[in-house]
Amino acid sequence: MNGLMTTKKHILLYNSNEPLPQQGGMERVTDLLAKALLNVGYEVTLLCKYSNRLGKIYNAPTDILYFPGNKDDRCFLETLVIERNIYCIIDQTEGGIVGRFGIFRHREDFKSKVKLIAVQHNSTRAILDNYNLAFAKDFTQTRCGILKQFFYDNVFLKLKYYHSVCLTKRLYSDLNTNYDRIVTLSSSFIEDFCFYCPKADRTKLFAIPNFNTFESCKKTAGQQYVLFVGRLRNCVKGVDKLLRIWNEVEDLFPDWQLDIVGDGEDRTILEIQAAKMGLKHVMFHGFQDPALFYQRSKIFCMTSIYEGFGMVLTEAMQHGVVPMAFNSYSSVTDIIDDNINGILVKPFDEKEYADKLVSLMSDENKYKKMSHASMAKSITFSKEIIVEKWCNLIENL
Repeated sequence: MNGLMTTKKHILLYNSNEPLPQQGGMERVTDLLAKALLNVGYEVTLLCKYSNRLGKIYNAPTDILYFPGNKDDRCFLETLVIERNIYCIIDQTEGGIVGRFGIFRHREDFKSKVKLIAVQHNSTRAILDNYNLAFAKDFTQTRCGILKQFFYDNVFLKLKYYHSVCLTKRLYSDLNTNYDRIVTLSSSFIEDFCFYCPKADRTKLFAIPNFNTFESCKKTAGQQYVLFVGRLRNCVKGVDKLLRIWNEVEDLFPDWQLDIVGDGEDRTILEIQAAKMGLKHVMFHGFQDPALFYQRSKIFCMTSIYEGFGMVLTEAMQHGVVPMAFNSYSSVTDIIDDNINGILVKPFDEKEYADKLVSLMSDENKYKKMSHASMAKSITFSKEIIVEKWCNLIENL
């Protein structure tokens, strides 16, 4: 891969949040990409706006700088690009450098001729297709609840949806105008981009998935654990759905446990929900290193309403943990081949999900076959394969 580079180019990798991996998927991806680009010979500087929200020390793999957070941000960036001879900026924030929410409003305002790469980490179309679920609220228990619910569902949400579609069209148009390359996580997202931006320059659009988190893995011990890893935010991750699914399963398998690893704003609500359901074999572990949980689990359950990629799926597959997910966003089929290396469920059919989970928990031979197939599929997302795609993109800007 080093042979791809004629000179040692300097890459500026921008993410608004400090890329402490425990914070979330985008931070983990940024940290991994910085390390990978350094390993193949690029110079890399990390740039962000905010320190991590967990209050932990981030051991950056290279220099990390922060915007001053005032009117000097433009001057700061222009000077940084010149002083460090930056070849290109990889913008992980989808328009945070140039655009209506960027440091510069228009490309011509950014006097530097540095190359710009925008990375899309989410499937906007999946969000919009499931808008009522993603932004659902329950007002029925409040005063005038029925009236409030009707107004929210039939007026507010529809206006919010229309506004989101218009904003998406403007954002994609800005990206198409201002950036030299636009990287999506799936070829299907290229079609989504063109759906909202029909005049998109397709030569700018590239699909590069996230690469595997772990360098090497111990295969799961295959103990009787079902696992969830992620942020506890129901309107995105659908963990409330997972608890309802587990409620249909738990009594049939009293020796199994559901591990929920992660934290978030809905943790208390979910713990109350589990208690009201009388669930006896659910453990909330908070923020933890998920590796130990992957190593002991058999099945990984994702119940997300939408995702960009879903790194937790490939993390599980690296360990031979069989993944299950709703077929609710297009890139999930890049990862899971249904009934071969994992299981896809019609969105958002909780009964079908429970039935398929019961079937997998009941059939040891099926589990073993899928476990081996999931590890084999994870090789598709090896760092070597994916980083080569990044090198080719950077060298051909």
